[in-house]
Amino acid sequence: MTGKLTNTQNTMSQSKDVTPSSPTPSNLKVDIFDSFDELAPMQQEWDNFVESVGGEIFLTYDWCRIWWKYYGKNRTLRVFVFRINNELLGIIPLFFEKIWLGPVFVRAVKIVGSDFTIAQFSLPIDGKHLKHVVREFFNSISRYRWDIIHIGPLAGLFEHRQDLETTFRESLVNKHTMLSNTKCDQTYFLLPNKWDDYLASLKKGERWDIKRSYSALQPDKIPLTSAFASVNDFDQIFEGFVEMHQSYWQSIGKLGHFGDWPSSRAFHKEVAVAQLIRDRLRLLEVTSGNQSLGYEYNYKLGDRYFEFLNARSTAEDLTKISLGRVVFCEQAKKALTEGVKSIDSMQGRYEHKLRLGGALYPCRSLYIIRNKLSSMIKVSIFRALASLLDLFYYRIWFCRLAAKLPLKRNPLWRIWIKTCFFS
Repeated sequence: MTGKLTNTQNTMSQSKDVTPSSPTPSNLKVDIFDSFDELAPMQQEWDNFVESVGGEIFLTYDWCRIWWKYYGKNRTLRVFVFRINNELLGIIPLFFEKIWLGPVFVRAVKIVGSDFTIAQFSLPIDGKHLKHVVREFFNSISRYRWDIIHIGPLAGLFEHRQDLETTFRESLVNKHTMLSNTKCDQTYFLLPNKWDDYLASLKKGERWDIKRSYSALQPDKIPLTSAFASVNDFDQIFEGFVEMHQSYWQSIGKLGHFGDWPSSRAFHKEVAVAQLIRDRLRLLEVTSGNQSLGYEYNYKLGDRYFEFLNARSTAEDLTKISLGRVVFCEQAKKALTEGVKSIDSMQGRYEHKLRLGGALYPCRSLYIIRNKLSSMIKVSIFRALASLLDLFYYRIWFCRLAAKLPLKRNPLWRIWIKTCFFS
């Protein structure tokens, strides 16, 4: 039977794992769910809360629900919902699984959506109650069997990241150990209010290249057209985007996102439809006449865009034009008309994004390990093996050698996807 596992647990007494600097309110309650169907009645409240605390599209209800549909097999869902007097204070959607790697396994806990796709998170907790929510979280999760919890990757501009890390450390005492590291950088574009101000913020050479590219694309004064996918043309635009994205990467011997990540095409199409209905999808197609120049695959939540992927034409007559810059600029113009303050351009360091005004912020991951001898030994061996897998399979074989050999390419190994953040 699925549904709510614990019902409005009163926190008048504190766990031995917690030594709070101030008492947790006696009316702070947590409900723990193991089914998204059970959570469906609070979908609007969930999404409104995530937006109000500066969370990402990746922790909205539909994104989590659909991710779980595709990637939740042989995993156990636990969604922690915190309230005071029915006021929502926090949502922490997690899953539990046993992961074998060679001769050892660990019981791992991770955020819903943190693997099998690319995402980073600002944990949706009301900042005013963060300490109380975190303490009650540890009270609740201590009842389950686990060896290691991975909280992350935490978004580069997560407002309460330092407070979260400090509160975790204060709450662990002697029964748990916390580690943290920076696994990657994340790119943000912090937008001004006007297009001219954005251009003025770029270096002179970059402005010239943008102007030259626009001029080259309009020799006969044919205007560029930029339009977001709608309910009526979604299928056509989505399939065109996927085809163009894959065509570019396959032309340089790589699989592209929809070839690398298992079930990603079906997952993204379904999540895009769900978010389109809620007016959050921003799948942009840029055209000149009847020719498609490129796409930007975005979502909008609050005053932010989340730039997930892009694509540009590989037509021979366009090879000398900086199509990527033009398509990005068309996206930025759209963002400005919608009052968007920032574009989250996902993980990774890309020089062309930095030249267009992107700024790098580190994504951090937090690891909570039980101070139990068997857990500590298993986690130590597991993380060492995960590092070896990441080095030899992903960095050497997948990224360097496989593309150079005349072999059929396969998607990323599922075991690497599950373990890469533990390396």
